[in-house]
Amino acid sequence: MFGAYLPDGAEKIFLVSGDGGTSEKLLPDDPHWVDDPGWSPDGKSLLLAFYPPGVSTGRAEDYYVVQYDLQSKKVTPLSGGQQMFGPRRSPDGRYISTLSADQRRLMVLEVKTGKWRELAAGRYLQYPNWARDSKNIYLEDLGDDGPELDRISVADGRKERVASLKGIPRPVMNSDQPWNGLTLDNSPLIMRDVGTRELYSLELEWP
Repeated sequence: MFGAYLPDGAEKIFLVSGDGGTSEKLLPDDPHWVDDPGWSPDGKSLLLAFYPPGVSTGRAEDYYVVQYDLQSKKVTPLSGGQQMFGPRRSPDGRYISTLSADQRRLMVLEVKTGKWRELAAGRYLQYPNWARDSKNIYLEDLGDDGPELDRISVADGRKERVASLKGIPRPVMNSDQPWNGLTLDNSPLIMRDVGTRELYSLELEWP
């Protein structure tokens, strides 16, 4: 499974067999941009985020999270997932986290009960990543001292800064946001921009 931008600029999700072969575009006729795919524990469905075409309207109501059944190809809105994007399933399958459309709130859904709660708030939240034990979520926020990587406790919403990212040059993705991730032992990962230009001093020696 992977996301790609089409020649017309739209973002879509594609599926391809683990053995290789031709990829299949999901929802080819749907006008929405589609992103943030995530597998269900049984591998029969996907979580997807629907964006307005071109992500240009800026209206929160144009963002929402859906479930896509791979067999029936049916799209079902996630209950309570309106005005949200960036869905992530916890590794233990108990929770689904999302970001609000304005990227100021981190929300979490307890799958068994269907209850939502606001887990944390920030100035500009990006790229949430679940810890392997499902007890914490790591994400980036634009803090008072610049960008920082924070850890959010799922149990009580306690927010603590893991690392300051101020002054670190970083490439941005197609969404104009920098990427971050986690290793298997929950160590933070970021991409650093080392540039493509260098200065040289040349000395000319005549024969």
